[in-house]
Amino acid sequence: MTELTQIAEQYRVSIRRDECGDPIIPGWRGHLYFDGAELCLMVTDGPRVLRSRWATLGGKLWMGDVSEGKQDVKITGIPLANAKEAIKLAGIKRRRVPSAAALAHLDKIRPSPRGTRSHAVESLGGGQAMSGHPQPKTHEQRGPA
Repeated sequence: MTELTQIAEQYRVSIRRDECGDPIIPGWRGHLYFDGAELCLMVTDGPRVLRSRWATLGGKLWMGDVSEGKQDVKITGIPLANAKEAIKLAGIKRRRVPSAAALAHLDKIRPSPRGTRSHAVESLGGGQAMSGHPQPKTHEQRGPA
């Protein structure tokens, strides 16, 4: 199991492949990846964040173009102890894991498998609409005028 897979399982995040086929953990601001044995973060044209906030991750910080409210950032050699903070700064959404109580509630409200419970209206009979009010008579039901 790779280190990226271990981080993904530990923090419940998804792994995808970038355009080169390398595994990454994508976020809305940037993404995490491994370069050799080093955890790295890359942000391209992301919203501006204070330099001190990036520096809290540790590792080697490179701040590129900062203009019009956008910035480029690359951090290499982030200690694995700071992976959780790196996930936050990259804007990576964690997968939700429902509790046992939530799963029990969902099982209760989900529709039954097909054929075990019928929700279909079999017959309305007597010209009654679903609301229980009588429908107006048609021309054939009224008889001759």
